[in-house]
Amino acid sequence: MTVQEWLAIAGVLAALMLGLPLFRWLCERSGASAEASRKSVHVAMGLACAAFPWIFDRPLPVWILAALATLPLLLLRCVPALRSGLGSTLHGVKRVSYGEILFAPAVAAVFDLSNGDTLLHVIPVGILTVADAAGAIAGTKWGHRFYACGTGRKSAEGSAAFLVVAFLCAFLPLILTGRVDASYAVWIALTLAVLSMMAEGISDRGFDNLIIPLGCHFILARLLASDMPHLITRFTAAVILLGIVTAGARHSTLSGSSLIGGALLGYGCAILADPRFTLPPLAIFFSHLITTRRHKLTGVFDHRLDAVISHAIGCLSWSLAVNLGWIDSVTGLCGVSFAMAVQLAMADVATQTWLHSTKPQLLRATIKGWLVGALPGLIWLWQDAIRIAPVLAIVLILTPVACLLSHWIESRYAGSPTRLWMIKGTLSFLASTPALLLR
Repeated sequence: MTVQEWLAIAGVLAALMLGLPLFRWLCERSGASAEASRKSVHVAMGLACAAFPWIFDRPLPVWILAALATLPLLLLRCVPALRSGLGSTLHGVKRVSYGEILFAPAVAAVFDLSNGDTLLHVIPVGILTVADAAGAIAGTKWGHRFYACGTGRKSAEGSAAFLVVAFLCAFLPLILTGRVDASYAVWIALTLAVLSMMAEGISDRGFDNLIIPLGCHFILARLLASDMPHLITRFTAAVILLGIVTAGARHSTLSGSSLIGGALLGYGCAILADPRFTLPPLAIFFSHLITTRRHKLTGVFDHRLDAVISHAIGCLSWSLAVNLGWIDSVTGLCGVSFAMAVQLAMADVATQTWLHSTKPQLLRATIKGWLVGALPGLIWLWQDAIRIAPVLAIVLILTPVACLLSHWIESRYAGSPTRLWMIKGTLSFLASTPALLLR
């Protein structure tokens, strides 16, 4: 670390720390709402972070800055005296939010991943701060049509404001820097705005501070490298996936935000790796619709976003590894297919046990999991069948073991669905890791 880098860190920290009492004073003087006060700080922090490409030349100082900035925010959250005083600007809103804790690490990760490309940092951070603040303030002031989002709710008016401002946050930098022409900028900004609005719509407790910047970064990087037909195809794919889950909503036990999350999961797999990675989770969604309709489960269960996150643990981990170049697409597609086979097998055991109060039907669940969850992905790898077969055999043996573990855990965590879904997601991912033997 050079002296200049330490001075830059000190300067940014001083500006942020002095900004909190200043914004508190301004908000008190203007009579602003708690939400407006919190988002004012959010925007100020975001604008300072957007300038990082012109302040820092490498990621290490930004990671140090993120650690130093997060520590005082943790103290403001955890120390009652600080929380009711200086921290009231951030914690004046009654709902639980971890946004300020996730903000700095997410920005540092985006800066690191941008690898010197200014737009890949500025646009995601701009959407995170300006569009998110516009949506929150518009929803608070003009929101009338609300929809459920995790433990809270959001408004259609706020989402509409987010969409418009997110489009501008992407379109203006693209045009003003001359990186792409106007038609490219429109399609990129439109795709980014729609997807980030969907991500913001399903995020609660401040997790949009993590999901939006990282998601926008990966999507923008892929869109900037696309030609016009691919841009239109990617936008159309997002709309089609959203249409599929919306059309299937009346036959699904998934909540509204979970359906949007499912569409984002499918799109994320395609954008991080390639469209084949979307097929295993999409097959599971169709299997879910058929099972729900056949057994008339609509209204019996209310599956929330944690059910989608459970599947995302297996899908996005492998897709992201392919995107970052850690593994090849054959290994990644096998990993996703294996994970979804195990997920569907565990789900079938749980469903059949609930319906018929019988012992786990492991053979049936394993066959269903592999035929429905894995085959749509593995069928594209038939040319590598001999190479894949030994690894597939290992995961095939692990599948009933995972089902038994899941069945055993299910009865012990019946009152904690979120924990149960996270355990299932972790189990399916761990069972799929023999795919790494293909590297």
